[in-house]
Amino acid sequence: MATRTGRERTLLVLLVAAYASLYLCRANIEPAWTMLAVAYGYDNEQTGAIFATALAAYAVGKVLLGAAGDVVGGKTILVVAMATAVVASLLVGALDWPRVVGTRTALWVMGAFVVLNRFGQSGGWGGVVHVVARWFPPERSGAVMGIVSTSYDVGNVAALLLCAALVRSGAGWRMLFVVNPLLLAGVMAIVIVALKGSPHDASSRATTDAKAQAKLTKQAEADADKEPLRSLLARLVKERGFWMAVVLSFLLTFVRAGFMTWTPRYLYDVATAAGSTTALSGSIAKSAFFGVFGMTGSLVIGRLSDRWGPGRRAGIMTASLAALLLAVLALAHAHVADPLGAAAIIGLAGLFLLGPYSLLAGAITLDVAGKRGAATTAGIVDGVGYVGASLAAFVLGSVSKRHGWSAAFDIIAGVTLLALLLAGAWWRTTRPAGNEVPTR
Repeated sequence: MATRTGRERTLLVLLVAAYASLYLCRANIEPAWTMLAVAYGYDNEQTGAIFATALAAYAVGKVLLGAAGDVVGGKTILVVAMATAVVASLLVGALDWPRVVGTRTALWVMGAFVVLNRFGQSGGWGGVVHVVARWFPPERSGAVMGIVSTSYDVGNVAALLLCAALVRSGAGWRMLFVVNPLLLAGVMAIVIVALKGSPHDASSRATTDAKAQAKLTKQAEADADKEPLRSLLARLVKERGFWMAVVLSFLLTFVRAGFMTWTPRYLYDVATAAGSTTALSGSIAKSAFFGVFGMTGSLVIGRLSDRWGPGRRAGIMTASLAALLLAVLALAHAHVADPLGAAAIIGLAGLFLLGPYSLLAGAITLDVAGKRGAATTAGIVDGVGYVGASLAAFVLGSVSKRHGWSAAFDIIAGVTLLALLLAGAWWRTTRPAGNEVPTR
């Protein structure tokens, strides 16, 4: 029988692969819409409205499906998220919608499938957090969630590079909604067979007594997950850490969505102005800099936060956000004309943003929730965050169309500054106590 350590390593690989694979049917949307904009004249304001609606659906789904994850189990809700993404993406690519139903109608038909996609995917992260809470103790949550959080960046980078390769090979926008979901379906099949929702699900060769004990422990976990929603919310609202996490999630998800939604279009505009002959495929590929650098941030900050303790996570966030603010201001006011230079600064933004973001979505959520209600708490924190993401998609699309990219980055800088001030205030209040969250 495999050792617990061996099973944990296998689990982490599966969780990273599972959540990363969702980005195959998420990070393909913005590049595809850039291609649609070039072909059919959709402007940033129109596409921003679609993205905003989809992200709003994602926010609602985070709360609803997060709570469902605590009822049906993390693995189940994760598989549901993957299956929905596969079906919805294939529907987008099933027809050349602008030619079949007309340019204007196609925008909303395809948009409806994108909304369905994002709503279904919203249960995925809560499912991952639920599984992690079953397998790992709280004192390892920072490092573990730092590793699992690299799935954002691994998936984003892999999806963007795949899309860039498809475009470079001459594929049209529809192939981004055919090849990608078929690959996701393959990963989903592996997850269904191999992923275990808790250590006790992996104990199939235990002795009779061990099986009985595992059954009792599993039942105890299930009973803990049945904490009534009203009771869970009453517990959460009393904790300052919960409210800090919610507000910071709103601000940092606004910033993250601003980059992830509009980086392909921004880099395309920079490359076009520079006279690049591969502006489309090149801008998609260079968008991956954000996630490549972000992986380092997630891993380093997650490990540091465990070493220094939960009460000092806000201090690490503060330092990283200060560096992020400088990177965003450079994008707003340095007027970078070289596509590679612009991509490098976006990479630095990813380095300093995604570490704090992954702390909120992972370790800090587990600090607040414990094992009880982990998926529900993750859903609430992320759900509020994606209200900010929805706002970012629409506001930045409209501002970039009317006032240019410098104005859009100024807005991102302002939101970053608010997050920096809040994280700094949180840090000052937690330093004397040394640990923000009481032990459960």
